[in-house]
Amino acid sequence: MSQVKKEKDRPAPKSGVQRKQEPTRAFLRRKIKTEQNINDPIIRLNKFIALCGEASRRKADEMIEQGEVMVNGKVVMELGYKVDRRADEVVVNGKKLHENTQKIYILLNKPKDVVTTSSDEKSRKTVVELVGLKDRVFPVGRLDRDTTGVLLLTNDGDLTYRLTHPTFGVQKQYVATLDKKITSVDLQNIKKGFRLKDTGEKVSPCNARILDDGYTIWVAIHEGKNHQIHRMFWSFGYNVKKLVRVAYGGLEVGTMRRGEWRFLTQLEVSKLYKQVQLEGKQRIQKNQSTHNKKESL
Repeated sequence: MSQVKKEKDRPAPKSGVQRKQEPTRAFLRRKIKTEQNINDPIIRLNKFIALCGEASRRKADEMIEQGEVMVNGKVVMELGYKVDRRADEVVVNGKKLHENTQKIYILLNKPKDVVTTSSDEKSRKTVVELVGLKDRVFPVGRLDRDTTGVLLLTNDGDLTYRLTHPTFGVQKQYVATLDKKITSVDLQNIKKGFRLKDTGEKVSPCNARILDDGYTIWVAIHEGKNHQIHRMFWSFGYNVKKLVRVAYGGLEVGTMRRGEWRFLTQLEVSKLYKQVQLEGKQRIQKNQSTHNKKESL
């Protein structure tokens, strides 16, 4: 009997009962790889630096290329170099690194005119300075200087890497204010997915809807291309006058004003871990349930 016949003869599910969706092969491969590698003592040097909370993996690669990293007394400039986290001594700019046992997770309502870096060559105010912790943290991804809203900061390098990696498709929600009303045709084309006008890069399908007067659009994406929201609308002849990130991985700023921040709860951290298929419970600082606020800018 043909497959078509088998499908045709299969009884329909009872009303209100849904067939449980089986995990895809890609999901299972990533899960197995995660379970095998999460406690692997032999890891890439950039990952070790990130796990120590010294820098993101991208920044760690820059440090390696610039000769700022030593392993067991020798300068290492090879990207992809691996170290034994149990035995090797890693030094960055004279500082011996140790893996963080206690993790810090922060949600910031980023204001305008603050750059999303740990330090800035032009002496502009950074998000790390805004938080003002003694412990070293770094931002998860980037928001443009004029973009406001949800921004995460942490010293958890593994989580940062996965949250920003397109493989895991963590959702980011924005509200964009345009210079003119968007047409329903353009909105549908944006939602279906298209190629960016400036580079030809493919943009995946997204969720979007018009708010209020037609100038304001809510958009939810699962990618993180450079200046993506601006470039998406520019491809259809619109300029973004104002951009606010209203959610990241399900986290929202709630009642926090611009410039205010708080520690994440254990439950919020666990939900982020689940989204990127990380196992295990992280040790977070005991005071992280306390809301911490900075003066609104």
